[in-house]
Amino acid sequence: MKQIVKRGAAVLAAGAAAAGALALSSPASAATTTTTCSDSVLISGLSTKACVDLNGTQARFYGTVGAPGIAEPGPGGVITPQRAEVEVSGHVVGGLFLGSRRQSVSIWNNTVTVEGATATAPCGSTVRAEVKLSQGPVGPGGPSFYGPASVTVDAPVGC
Repeated sequence: MKQIVKRGAAVLAAGAAAAGALALSSPASAATTTTTCSDSVLISGLSTKACVDLNGTQARFYGTVGAPGIAEPGPGGVITPQRAEVEVSGHVVGGLFLGSRRQSVSIWNNTVTVEGATATAPCGSTVRAEVKLSQGPVGPGGPSFYGPASVTVDAPVGC
């Protein structure tokens, strides 16, 4: 019985040593994601923000569009959501286009995140996220929309 206990303890010790070696062989510091966002800008009454997440040289471009407060009912007590076409694009400042995506949104007392492209940016460059709004389909008596308008933010890409 003592022999079984000794062998079991030896197996456990070997397993712990192997786990410790694996932990030591993993990278000491994994790349961290840095988020840079513009200030919130009102575009036709919609709070709009451009953002970029950087993880090494990987850049994720996105934007948020939302109503800054509670919408008031329109004529006849009807609440009409604000509709807009949102385009999120990313590029290297002074150069390479990294992609864009377009989405129709309907905003009423909520905030929507609109995803743009995810791309690899050159080391040491600066990337720019742009969120551009233009009028979406508006029903009878819907809100007026003046656009297109955009907001941008720049972020340096580390190496």
